[in-house]
Amino acid sequence: MNYIRERWNNFSSGQKRYMIILCVLSLVLRLGYAFTVDLVPMDMTGVDLDAVEYDYLGWSVANGHGYTDREGNPNSIRFPGYVFFLTVIYFLFGRHHEIVLVIQAFIGVISPLLIYAAARHLFSEKVSRIAGILAAIHPVWIWYVGWLMTENIFMPLLNALIYLTVRMRRNANWKQLALMGILIGGLGLTRGIGLPFWGIIPAYVFFKSGNGFGNRFKQAFIVWAFALLTLTPWTIRNYLNYDQIMLPSSEGPGILWMAVNMEHTNISDWYKLDDGFAYVDSVGRENATSEEFYWILNQHNHFGYIGARLLFARVYPDESIPESDADAMTRLGEKAKISLRESPESWLFRSILQIPRFWHVLDERGRYVNGYAYIIPFFFIGFFLMIRRFVALIPLYIFPAVLYMLSLALWADARFRMPFEGVFMIVGAVAMERFIRWFKRPFIAYSLLTAWFLFNYYLRLHSHDVRMTIRAVLAAVGFPIGDM
Repeated sequence: MNYIRERWNNFSSGQKRYMIILCVLSLVLRLGYAFTVDLVPMDMTGVDLDAVEYDYLGWSVANGHGYTDREGNPNSIRFPGYVFFLTVIYFLFGRHHEIVLVIQAFIGVISPLLIYAAARHLFSEKVSRIAGILAAIHPVWIWYVGWLMTENIFMPLLNALIYLTVRMRRNANWKQLALMGILIGGLGLTRGIGLPFWGIIPAYVFFKSGNGFGNRFKQAFIVWAFALLTLTPWTIRNYLNYDQIMLPSSEGPGILWMAVNMEHTNISDWYKLDDGFAYVDSVGRENATSEEFYWILNQHNHFGYIGARLLFARVYPDESIPESDADAMTRLGEKAKISLRESPESWLFRSILQIPRFWHVLDERGRYVNGYAYIIPFFFIGFFLMIRRFVALIPLYIFPAVLYMLSLALWADARFRMPFEGVFMIVGAVAMERFIRWFKRPFIAYSLLTAWFLFNYYLRLHSHDVRMTIRAVLAAVGFPIGDM
């Protein structure tokens, strides 16, 4: 508490007032969404089956049944970070989704503060405040709060790592380095895309540190070692269950297989949603609960080893059934590698096609999404405005660069959202601050920025109509239009 009090006293009265406003704004928006969102979707497009499995696993662990599917088979596919977050909530308060959303709303306040703090180490106070406001009102970060999604803890962890990375000095103390390692471990336990930082951040620390090779190695090793310590308990659990080293999930090879074999990943071919909506119809939407809806979907769908057995029975009927979900993922990975060796040019072509989608202007169905689109122009402008400071900003740029390259190289599939937003906001705020300075009357600039932000929402809410209009115009001028 003394440390927090000392840090707080270092801020000016204006900075304190801003941070209080930032917290209140962030919390009001997130709680407002948490209390109004309905986790029982209107149709199948609103079903998040990942959330259904997280919900079940969290309940299973909280009730002493273990990290298992409904048949009691151990699960190695789902990363444990978010599941244990749900486990703690369910153990303390029972299985109530509303409580989860409220807690997620409070956790969501952390990210705007971290974005503001990180920007202060790189840019002016005004730029930092713009970045903080962008983080507070960013539509996707608000939207996460209303769903049982890993991003609710992944993004605060990632933004904390960004903050510690950009504020690191040549001779960082071991506590900061240890915390960076723990954050990396936490990211790796939550989502697979957090694992590359186990190598990237220690490498950056090595080159950033001073005073000879020995000191560089020591500081980098501290980060690496604490990340390993954080990952080790779950790695031991996987080894005891599957007799193989797994850090910390087996899903990677399966994800690669899905990207290569898109024809086998149509949700309507694999998952049964009718029973869940039959329940909604039977009790009435006003009486339907998300807890029961999710439970029904879990009982009538195939997750973990149950799904792995079904996949091999359908797609590879002449092969033996896998011994476990980990065995299934390993075998699928080998099949994906064979496909890549047989047709590398096809993989390269698909990767190139996915480049614009990974910026998440469009999703895998060609719909405009309220993700990065409104900030992308400002990010690129800010990048070029700060081109002379490129080397100094490398600790910021390594985050989207690593994630983007990994995504294109391994997945070639736009199903996966990449968490670039924090960096986009910080760099984009530079361009926004410059834009505001162009106007003698700042309210004009703020009005234009607000209009641009709302236009982003319009495109999202009317993405289908916009797409149909574009198709109609192209067809009218003679372009061939395929079926959707």
